[in-house]
Amino acid sequence: MHNKFNIDDLVNDLTPVKPMNINKGLALPTVIVIAFIALFVSQLGLRSDLAAGIPAPITMMRSGVLLLLGFATARAVVSMATPSVGKGSQGWIWAVGAALLFPISALIVAISTMSADMPVTVNTGWYCFKMCLAAALATAIPMVLWLRKGAPTSLQRAGWLTGLAAGGLGAFAYSFHCPFTRVVDISIWYTASIVTSAIIGRLIVPRLIRW
Repeated sequence: MHNKFNIDDLVNDLTPVKPMNINKGLALPTVIVIAFIALFVSQLGLRSDLAAGIPAPITMMRSGVLLLLGFATARAVVSMATPSVGKGSQGWIWAVGAALLFPISALIVAISTMSADMPVTVNTGWYCFKMCLAAALATAIPMVLWLRKGAPTSLQRAGWLTGLAAGGLGAFAYSFHCPFTRVVDISIWYTASIVTSAIIGRLIVPRLIRW
């Protein structure tokens, strides 16, 4: 090497970088979720129990679990943009565990009972599935852009979590209209949309945020 190493030259080339704030990373996904809630309610109508002012317990539990799953995993996603030693965001694991209560309960109910109106359920459920995925896609975009600004160290995990977060938040937005009140229907279609969103996230997101 003919040029001597000069630390001063390196220092002069440095430029200040604005710290990435987790709350700012969550702001845009939150706005998109609220926008989709307004869109679903204005175009499709408010869920009948909410419109009557008497929310059904099962639908309140459903919305609460979806909100918990969505925001816990979304927070983990935006945290991955700025990894550091000693910092962990493991709350999403408990949120996923809570969300699994619905499909487990549905399996138990399905074993003991058979649905007589399955054709109607399938038609409505397929529409639910598509609406949840549409909202999930829009919610995932700002999270992917946030990860691209940072330096996530585990691209595969970032993909899974982005898909889970978007799926949970998209399903939460649609839940304000969704007519399902049976645990079997809720578990089948919402679980299907969230799992599909997670798989899509795993397949696509790592390619978009690769260094």
